[in-house]
Amino acid sequence: MARKHAFTSSKADGADATEVRPTDWNDEHVGGDEIDRDVTLTAVTNTVDETTIYTVSIPAGALGTDGGFRLELAGMLLKNATGTSELKVKLGATTVFDGGGVGHADAAARYAFKLVIICLNVTASSQKWSAEWQSVLGQSGVEPNMGWQLISQTDALVASGFKTSAENTAGALTFELTWKWSAANASLSLQPQFAILTLIPPSI
Repeated sequence: MARKHAFTSSKADGADATEVRPTDWNDEHVGGDEIDRDVTLTAVTNTVDETTIYTVSIPAGALGTDGGFRLELAGMLLKNATGTSELKVKLGATTVFDGGGVGHADAAARYAFKLVIICLNVTASSQKWSAEWQSVLGQSGVEPNMGWQLISQTDALVASGFKTSAENTAGALTFELTWKWSAANASLSLQPQFAILTLIPPSI
């Protein structure tokens, strides 16, 4: 939803189109809080290779001294064979999160998953992080449907974490997520569907 000023101006526009005019008052600003969006993410199926599922360059200085970013990534996961998974979250040269060794329960239906990662600068060269993962087993079919059903321990996997890092955000940094299966099988498949990365603006 666009944000607008509460008032408008009755003054006429000046002749110079390169300058701000009264009619520009409620126009959208150039840029915004969204850094990146991606709806064509890479699936990881039938391979043991560590595979990049999302990557983006964080522009130099975009986070200031106390800004940050928030990633929301969602999709589907099929786990119907023996194997475990490993998710890594990286910024620059630092692997911030490395979550692996825990497997979903085998199921013919797919899990719907959502991953939320928040990174916040403490200074321009130090960060605090949180991560939350939730996956819930869907009903039979290609895409898991939202349903009001009782969730048992075998129907869902929930994880959360907190970390720190010391990357200098005054320069551009690569933010990357990778996924790795412990075994190659067509019934071990991560299928991310979309990602949205939004800026947490620095304080003024």
